[in-house]
Amino acid sequence: MAGREEIPDSWEQLDGEPDITNDPVEDSAAEVPDGETPDTADSSDDSYEDPEEEASLRPNSAVFNSPRRLSSDEDDSVKDIADSESGETDCEMEDEDDGEISSAAKLCVKHLPADNHIKPEWVSLLHDFVDSELFIIDGDSLLLELLSEVNLDWSSGGQYLHFIFLLERFLHTFHQLGGIFHIVFLRDMHALWTGCSSMMLAREVMILHLQQNTPYTVTTHIPSADSPDWREYLQKNRPAFVAISDGNQNLPLGLPKKAVVSVFKTLLLHVLSGGVNCVFMSEIEHTATKAFGFYLECRPHKMRLWFEAYFSRYREEGQHPSMLSVLQHNKTEDCKNKEQLRGKVMAVKQLGPSLPGGVRDVVTVLACAQVLDQGLTTADAQITEDIVRLFLLHVVLLRHLSLKQRAQQLRDFNRAPFSFPDELLSHVMDQVQVHMVDILQECGNLVGEMETKFLCDIMDGRLFLQLSYLILEAHSRGQQASLLSEDLCCELEDLWSIVTDISQSDLGPAIPVIVSPVDRTEGKNHPTDQQEQNAHSVSDQLKALGINSRAAFFPVSNQLVDVFAGSVNKCLTHLDRTDREVTAAITENQDFDETYHWHSGKPLADDYDNTKDNFNHEQLPTDKWERMKVLKGKQKFSRHMQSYGESLEGPGFQKVPIVVRQKSDQKQEEKERKKKERQEKAKTAKQKTVKKSNKDLIKEAHKKKEEEAKTSQMLQQWQTLKASLKSSKAAKSIQELERFLERCGREQVPLVGTEVQINILQHKLDMWKVQCSKGGGDSGDSGHPNLKTAVDIVQTVSNIVDKYGQHLKPKQKQDLAGALGLLGLSDMVGYMDADMLSEGGEQSMLAEGSKTKTSKRKDEDMKKYSVQMSSNRFQLQHMGHLLKREGRQDADPRVQQFIPDTWQRELLDAVDNNESALIVAPTSSGKTYASYYCMEKVLRDGDDGVVVYVSPTKALVNQVAATVYARFSNKTMPDGMSVYGVFTRDYRHNALNCQILVTVPQCLEILLLAPHRQKWAQKLRYVIFDEVHCMGSEIGAEVWEHLLLLVPCPFLALSATISNPHDLQSWLQSAKDFQKQSDGQAKQKKKANPQLYNVRLVVYGERYSDLEKYVYLPCSNSQDSLVPMHPYSVLTLKQLQDNFDNPEGAFPRDLTLSPREALQLYDTMAKVWPERDSLKALEADAYRGFTTRDRLLITKAQARKYEADLKRELLTWLTEHQLEKVDCVLGMLNSHMVMQQSTCAQELKPVDITSRVFLKDQIVELLGKLKQEDKLPALVFTFDRGLIKDLVDIVDVTLSEMQMETLKNMGVTQSSIKKDRAMIRKVEKGKKRVRDKEQRASNILEAKDMPDAERVNQDSANWRLAFLKHSFVSEGLHSSEELEKYKKRIFYLPDDHPLKRGLRRGIGYHHAGMNAKERQAVETMFRNKHLKVVCATATLALGIHMPCKTVVFAGDSVYLDALEYRQMSGRAGRRGFDPVGNVVFFGLPRPKVNRLLAANVPRLTGNYPLTSSLVLRIMLLTTRADDKTDAFNKALNLLKHPFLSHDKPHFQDQLQHHFLFSVQFLMRQGLLDLEGTPQGMAGLASHLHYHEPSNFVLVWLLQKGILHQICVPKHGSSTDFSDEVLRQLVLILANLFGRLYLPAYITPETVKGMQRRRELSQSKLILEDLPDVVSSSIKEYNQQTRKLFHSYLCTVAEALAPQLGQETSLPASQIEFLSPGTGDLPSDSSQTLLAKLQQSQIHYSVVSAFAGLSGLNDDKLQESNNMFESVRQGLYMDRNSAPTFPLEKHDRRGRRQYLNSYALDCFKHQSYDAIIKDNGLRTGFAFQALKDFKMTIKSIYTALEQLGPEEDNVVRAFRQLAEQYEEAFNKAFNIKSET
Repeated sequence: MAGREEIPDSWEQLDGEPDITNDPVEDSAAEVPDGETPDTADSSDDSYEDPEEEASLRPNSAVFNSPRRLSSDEDDSVKDIADSESGETDCEMEDEDDGEISSAAKLCVKHLPADNHIKPEWVSLLHDFVDSELFIIDGDSLLLELLSEVNLDWSSGGQYLHFIFLLERFLHTFHQLGGIFHIVFLRDMHALWTGCSSMMLAREVMILHLQQNTPYTVTTHIPSADSPDWREYLQKNRPAFVAISDGNQNLPLGLPKKAVVSVFKTLLLHVLSGGVNCVFMSEIEHTATKAFGFYLECRPHKMRLWFEAYFSRYREEGQHPSMLSVLQHNKTEDCKNKEQLRGKVMAVKQLGPSLPGGVRDVVTVLACAQVLDQGLTTADAQITEDIVRLFLLHVVLLRHLSLKQRAQQLRDFNRAPFSFPDELLSHVMDQVQVHMVDILQECGNLVGEMETKFLCDIMDGRLFLQLSYLILEAHSRGQQASLLSEDLCCELEDLWSIVTDISQSDLGPAIPVIVSPVDRTEGKNHPTDQQEQNAHSVSDQLKALGINSRAAFFPVSNQLVDVFAGSVNKCLTHLDRTDREVTAAITENQDFDETYHWHSGKPLADDYDNTKDNFNHEQLPTDKWERMKVLKGKQKFSRHMQSYGESLEGPGFQKVPIVVRQKSDQKQEEKERKKKERQEKAKTAKQKTVKKSNKDLIKEAHKKKEEEAKTSQMLQQWQTLKASLKSSKAAKSIQELERFLERCGREQVPLVGTEVQINILQHKLDMWKVQCSKGGGDSGDSGHPNLKTAVDIVQTVSNIVDKYGQHLKPKQKQDLAGALGLLGLSDMVGYMDADMLSEGGEQSMLAEGSKTKTSKRKDEDMKKYSVQMSSNRFQLQHMGHLLKREGRQDADPRVQQFIPDTWQRELLDAVDNNESALIVAPTSSGKTYASYYCMEKVLRDGDDGVVVYVSPTKALVNQVAATVYARFSNKTMPDGMSVYGVFTRDYRHNALNCQILVTVPQCLEILLLAPHRQKWAQKLRYVIFDEVHCMGSEIGAEVWEHLLLLVPCPFLALSATISNPHDLQSWLQSAKDFQKQSDGQAKQKKKANPQLYNVRLVVYGERYSDLEKYVYLPCSNSQDSLVPMHPYSVLTLKQLQDNFDNPEGAFPRDLTLSPREALQLYDTMAKVWPERDSLKALEADAYRGFTTRDRLLITKAQARKYEADLKRELLTWLTEHQLEKVDCVLGMLNSHMVMQQSTCAQELKPVDITSRVFLKDQIVELLGKLKQEDKLPALVFTFDRGLIKDLVDIVDVTLSEMQMETLKNMGVTQSSIKKDRAMIRKVEKGKKRVRDKEQRASNILEAKDMPDAERVNQDSANWRLAFLKHSFVSEGLHSSEELEKYKKRIFYLPDDHPLKRGLRRGIGYHHAGMNAKERQAVETMFRNKHLKVVCATATLALGIHMPCKTVVFAGDSVYLDALEYRQMSGRAGRRGFDPVGNVVFFGLPRPKVNRLLAANVPRLTGNYPLTSSLVLRIMLLTTRADDKTDAFNKALNLLKHPFLSHDKPHFQDQLQHHFLFSVQFLMRQGLLDLEGTPQGMAGLASHLHYHEPSNFVLVWLLQKGILHQICVPKHGSSTDFSDEVLRQLVLILANLFGRLYLPAYITPETVKGMQRRRELSQSKLILEDLPDVVSSSIKEYNQQTRKLFHSYLCTVAEALAPQLGQETSLPASQIEFLSPGTGDLPSDSSQTLLAKLQQSQIHYSVVSAFAGLSGLNDDKLQESNNMFESVRQGLYMDRNSAPTFPLEKHDRRGRRQYLNSYALDCFKHQSYDAIIKDNGLRTGFAFQALKDFKMTIKSIYTALEQLGPEEDNVVRAFRQLAEQYEEAFNKAFNIKSET
């Protein structure tokens, strides 16, 4: 046990310890580094102190002491004042703050993990966990985040209804996205809020509201995160993550800052130490279909050390680190007499019918009575009565006022001549809330008996203040009596009478409300109402009330606008075409062009033209030698493509000749095919009735004679072979016999084949007998070494019966029966068409050639050789992977290689009929064959048609291109045409002059939206979308959706992982129906191959091979380190109960069982409930589905039905409420795994079994185990490139050491090895010289004199044996010529490179950072069986053809989700090679494994369809296209049929408005004219469409001349720019195009601390702000855009108002509140109090009615950084809807999130290691992000070069920048420049 001195003194030391992270790149490469506060008191103060602490700076409008959050501007001002006026030192401030927390909290602040050690990653949260196990939301974290919401007014006593609205909207959004969650409130956390009564009340209201009025699960019984209840809760529910607050910065005023920090960091540590991941609450963002957040992964090996250090600090101080210990116990005083309070409660409950507000009214009157009973002075008592009466009146108004009427613009109390004493008012309201909390806590029994729905609206602080102002004003003027109506007075008197009855004080009457004198401030000249009204302009008053002038709309006359949104556009108010504002915007580009001599309207070359063409035939060099070099390179490339393609197709592949069919030939072939089918049918019918002719009889006799001759010849060969094998061993004999059997099959000689098979069976029986004799013991033991041989015997018998059953002789049938009897499987004989088992047959197999044995000896032998189990159980247990699938036996003339299944034939029919199809089938099921059939069909139909194959990755593009080349390159093409072409972002090759184009989605979208590519698009015959589920991915998903709508031809959409295919097919069909309508029948008749607009759905769910799951857990007490994992062991009873009513089934869709696992499930159920009658019928031997079969072996379909019946039986137990038995079954299935996992964890301590250390220590053992069990080849998947290389290096080094040790034991020395290797090289050189034609004639060395490898000494032979023993190379391939050919592809790598060393050892690695040569070399060597192991990232998951036996998941990652798991595991189980696939979990936490297996694939829901960039590209297409009609129809289809709006017609209205907004925005930017024609720099903006809104900002900066101001050459030079100018350009571009945000707690102060501790080597980490001139210009851009977007939102809200109605209900609970006009206030009150309220009512249309309660109007919403939470319900708005550019991004609590400076840092220091370590980017992501940034700079320069003059400073500056950034990038990544 480690002593105290081993505990590090700081978290910096701890994090740097080598035993935490052996690999220094691990943490920096995996997560974003965060700032850390130093351990000194001063620095911790800097990090955690908030400037809002100054209580004296309470805003003027607030009369309560209730704290509130300040805005960012107020933060800065407060800090400045505090620093300048207070004069306090840091130490003094810390001392002042000491009262907030206990000594335990001080320890937390110092010794809990610092911010830069908490390194989260920005991920899509629900992509993995949707439809899976639940996640947990910490209730207090959610409360903290909501109270910190920037638009929530908590400064006026609390805005509870708005708070509840934010709560429900947050949870409801998660629920709509598919999230399943629980909300947990830890009981001890209530102490955190005791210092602020309003927040404490908010917590109680929040809990009760969620429990009583919403469907969400709320847990409140757990004391704290360090309690056993919490650990038990986590163990029971196994959450995916816990959403928690980080507790830093911008906290609501009134909370103890350091206590909050310590509490939430302590909670974070407890959660992580419990093995659960975390998500930071404040940065969670929602879009239409996704939720994103900073995800903190649990790392148990680090958590263990952190936790030990954490506890040790407490032990040193004698403290206990409980959650409650970090807070001072200054809890609010309880009621003096709890019994008296309860008595009052019972009295009030009797009055329940007279309290329409239910619990709200009861709590209110009780709290008011308690306040009035407090001992106050006489003067204070009277004022307190007045305040309480006002409060009760405000509660009465809550019953009658609508939400709109309650939205009030507060009066300024400092300008009022009358008021209550501020301190007394604050004290009274604070006490009211305190007593409300006490009542709710102590009297919870009220909840179940009274109405609780209005508890969420317990008080309205702003309404109370406004009411106070109005009543005081009326009282001061003597008009109080006329202000209130009679009904209001009656209701107030009712409440006041209840308060009077239960109060112990003498109280006055309810009316008048104000009795005490009005407090007037002396010496001030207070304005009258008229003066105050005149003091503000009309515009100021309108703005205060939310009535603002909107941006006017430009007139537009465009066909697309008129057709798609004309009805909406007509209703808008437009400016005149000659208006100055219109002409200024439209002609701004002309002014720019005239000033700088640009041609901004010049059409730009599209991305296709700008993409590099590697093989441009028109650009061959003129120099002879250069031309030869280029042509030789092309020939070399062709050979490589052929070789690469052949490796994909497999051995024995032959090209299919492609001959173009003429149109007349096509028709004739179709007629011939139909005629042939009719003839075959007629022939079959005649054969039954018509007598054969003499000619037919002669033919049959001749054929029979030939068959007899062939049989005689084969029999002679068979006798010869049989004689030669008499002395051979059984294993060798079997090999020879199987080769001969293949010949028999080819020659079709069944008689000989039968005898050969029987002979093979005899040899296997001999092997079985020998093995059983040697093995001894019970042969029925599952660990018996002979069971594999027994399986081979049964399989051989089955093959003989199935293939040669009709040719078997009686003796042979008896032999087969005897073989089964020998194994003790005599019950299988009944399923054979054979005689009963006889003694002779049995004896012939048991003791052939020996004397007859006694009956007793015979019984002993039968027991000795028996498998000791029934045949059905034996098949399920050991032969599940060999069970036959029932497929079709009739051949399809369209497929020569195999017999297609029914679903595959349906695909071929769709292609033949020119139909579209959506195909969902598992990996390796054969769905890709339809793609190549489609290609072949188009190639045969002519030379003009084009097929496009869309691949999600460049790696898959290269693979498909090679396959196409290998299959179809023999087609003769016309001059200038090619069979295949490639188009990616990096290069293109024959893209537009080919018949089969292989590309990525973005590049096809470029071609389809390019105005001048329409002729090429019209040649499209088919588009094939591979991995179409990528339309649900995080990046580029919308492009897939666009393509499916834009393609003008049929398509095939392929995927293995779509959970809602019917929804997708329905949407695609609706789009095709619209396309059919647009095309018209007349146009369709002109086409040579008219398409049918039907979209077929083909779903096939059966995997060809079962997947067996294992977990690698090495233990000393177990020989089997690969522990089988039953799929149902990941399930819980609660999961089955929750999903019981799911129409798709209670069990997860993809959680299927193999036959062995199904049998294991039955055995477990039988142990739990052995007397169950219905279960007895499911015993394997009694199961009717098996006993009634007509074949020797059970079929796969029968096993599947057996599995289904077992599931049904288990679910029946649930319906019968046998919950304990079901839970016991699941527990028993999991028990062995849990036991071995616990043992393994104990034995390997201190190494954690999920750590990188474990992976590195055990990788060699794991691979050795896989090799031993014949489970290679294998793919080892991990998401860390550094770990991939480490694993390969460790395997190579370890195996080399083991090889040298083996050689040492053999007596082989190092010198002898060198000598032998030299001899081998000499042999190889000699062979090469003989092969050389030029030297063969004069070669001195004759073949007989040449040294031969067989004559190499014994040491070399020993070396070869040792190498094969300690490597993963197939025997015979370790020194083959093929291997040398592979090595030549990567000749440039040094010999000691990890990849080369690994390849020699039979192990390689594969990731996107490798170049194409290296990746393809690894892929080809793996397919050709030289490599048996490849470590890879997810690059191999998407469609890459690398099938294997086993897939290993090494280590956990946040990016390993359910979709990735299915894609990766789909590689296991090669069809035609492996009857079963294996999945091994290696170093993954068990909860993660459970989620991966149990989670369903996420549903495809679509993406927000419109952006301004897309609208600009559509307008470019429709106005400049060659075929405008076709372009118009494409654009209209794209606009009308987004997937997100499918079956949601109301969403189309919003899309029309958004489309018009985009058009108006583009016009105001000068990118469209009044006819909707693109102009100005529209080409540049569309060129950078991937980067909206940065593309528009760049255009804006150009148009305003900002870039020309910056790009100033050096003094005395016109072409050279200083480093400072280039640095400023990179800074601007990094802010625009390199936007990667850091977590909110990374601040400049944090970075300074890291720099002081030298934790940053070279990078700055935080990106500097933009230069002032740039930021000022962008602010102007944002202001214009926001004003226009505000107008758009207002018009949408007004247009949808009749449809949506008034917003009156909460999102989740659907509690209704009064709408305008439904209140029951009498008419006379409208002239008094209601009239006063209406004068200050806020007007809005976009803002939610609930947000309006906090004083938010449309103008404030427009300026808000958090619009999403405050827009009214039913009005859809994505976060990216408006193309505004956020100069600063703030999280939910208003904290600024800074940008990562990786792009600028790379330009400055050019260090890849610094980018990884300092900037915290993952290795793969760093390369891709910097490459994208570099290509963006190059793309901008390419566009500017075409638009501006060559001598322009901006053009020159970007040219120089592009060159220098390219150099910096190449230097950072050690890339050699092409020049």
